[in-house]
Amino acid sequence: MRKYILLLLIFIYGFALTGCGADILDREEGYASSSLSRFLTSDQMRTFEAENAVSAEQERYLAFGAFVLTNNRESIRVFALGESGNQADRILRDFWGVDSHETALEQLESLSGAAGQSPVADDIFHRFIKNGHLEPLNPVELFLSDFDLAGLENLYAATVRRAERMTYEFEMFMAELGALEEEREEVFEFFVLMLLADRVNHGLDAYQGAREMLVESFGFTEEELLNIPTLAAWDYGRVAIIARYGVAAGYLEEEEAWEHLRKAANYAADTYSSWREYTAAHILGRAIAFGNSSTDFRDTLNFLLNHPESSFQNINFRDG
Repeated sequence: MRKYILLLLIFIYGFALTGCGADILDREEGYASSSLSRFLTSDQMRTFEAENAVSAEQERYLAFGAFVLTNNRESIRVFALGESGNQADRILRDFWGVDSHETALEQLESLSGAAGQSPVADDIFHRFIKNGHLEPLNPVELFLSDFDLAGLENLYAATVRRAERMTYEFEMFMAELGALEEEREEVFEFFVLMLLADRVNHGLDAYQGAREMLVESFGFTEEELLNIPTLAAWDYGRVAIIARYGVAAGYLEEEEAWEHLRKAANYAADTYSSWREYTAAHILGRAIAFGNSSTDFRDTLNFLLNHPESSFQNINFRDG
């Protein structure tokens, strides 16, 4: 009986813990503005690109990292960075936890591999969104119903790791409930489900905002979005951040950076059918994992998908 009294108290306590929010997985800095396309096609940018030109093959690799770097007003046609390169060490340290050769390589290996860091977002996408389940989860219902975690193994494991790090919050939660020590395991189980539900709900909300933008502003269909095979594009698209800023900060050799850019481009080309599908996968992956609808990328997407000078309009998605 005490279990259900506890649950009632938890329900009253509600989602107070949701202020902890989903982990911020996307480390980006930048902005989009209505002048973005003018800047990226300006005489100043054309001169910079001519002075730092790369091969056609290398330009194709760079195009897969277009989203964040275009949003940061950096060229995606050349490896060299403009103004933001002067802050490379700060950007990598503050937003990515990268401060050495070793940590830069760790991030590149994580992002440019066959799985990347996107399995958590993929769990939410495949288990809920593709099955039309967009209603928010209630952790009390999950706890009482012996919620089936099939297809959510990555999300559940990541949530348990997060809960184990939140020792202070969990002890406060125990105290607020007046839970007994012998109930610790049961309360921790609910604590995990509470965080999991919060993570899913943030992802579902963000997905709907991103979906609306892609459908209404860029002509994607619901069928196109639901047929995306994986959201790993979110990882592949961020390899260029670590690669280019890593070299600018002195953490990486350029040869190392190019190798990871090549790997990410090849994985992406093997996974997706076009720049269009890759774009949708990146934006939805970012939205679900970051809990942000990515509408701040609207101008960036408009440039990449529609501008005649965009790399997406001028470079083959697949090699050859």
